[in-house]
Amino acid sequence: MTALAAPVRTRPVTVAALIVTSLVSWGCTSGCSVGFGVESDDDSVARQLTPISTPPVREGLAAAILIDVSGSMTESVRGEGGRSEKKIDIARRAAYGLVEQFERYAADHPAEPVLLGIYEFSRRADRPDLRPLLPMDVPSSPGAVAALAKAVADGGTPIGSAMIAAKHALDATGLGRRHLLVVTDGDNTDGVPPDRVAAAMSRRPEAERPSMYFVAFDIDASHFAGVRDAGGLLLAAGNAKELTSTLDGLLRGKILVEQ
Repeated sequence: MTALAAPVRTRPVTVAALIVTSLVSWGCTSGCSVGFGVESDDDSVARQLTPISTPPVREGLAAAILIDVSGSMTESVRGEGGRSEKKIDIARRAAYGLVEQFERYAADHPAEPVLLGIYEFSRRADRPDLRPLLPMDVPSSPGAVAALAKAVADGGTPIGSAMIAAKHALDATGLGRRHLLVVTDGDNTDGVPPDRVAAAMSRRPEAERPSMYFVAFDIDASHFAGVRDAGGLLLAAGNAKELTSTLDGLLRGKILVEQ
């Protein structure tokens, strides 16, 4: 795992059950994509991050994993032995590995509530920017392969808008340890820039802030220096092996750790 900056530990945010709730709160309907027509000034971003639901905070772990499925994820990267593989296929496999690790952790800690949501994000007409592949729930690997196979790479890259929607997903859980992990291979192309969202998130009340992690996959991690400056942990991976080891180290060292 290549850490490009030491993280500023932020106390997690709340977990949310349905991304649709976020859309409705912004005046959107089922045909609206997160980020369309939304201003990106600091006050506007702060308002968008205001929790929609505020259940009492309780002990437990909640994580929202955001996987970039924009058009560039159809491209291939070279791994060991010079073999090429599409980035979207690598991401699906890595996401399944995350489900398995969360499932094992939950089984080893039966007294601790553990919730995991894996989401895809891209800008597409008449669809939300953030869409659940595995909605926030107790981690379970049966059925995960089929669910993750539904991820298809196409569209733009609305990173900041996806982060806002995921923050609301975390808000709804009420669990005290909240983590937001983004895996992306490109710059933000639509909606609110991720560095502005990260900065606004860092100014939220402590009980509401998630720990933020960014994995720059096959892109120079310096593109996301603003997220690092806002307190996120910025990591880099260039191929399948590096992505797997980076995510594994992140889970073992930061997220799935006993408190």
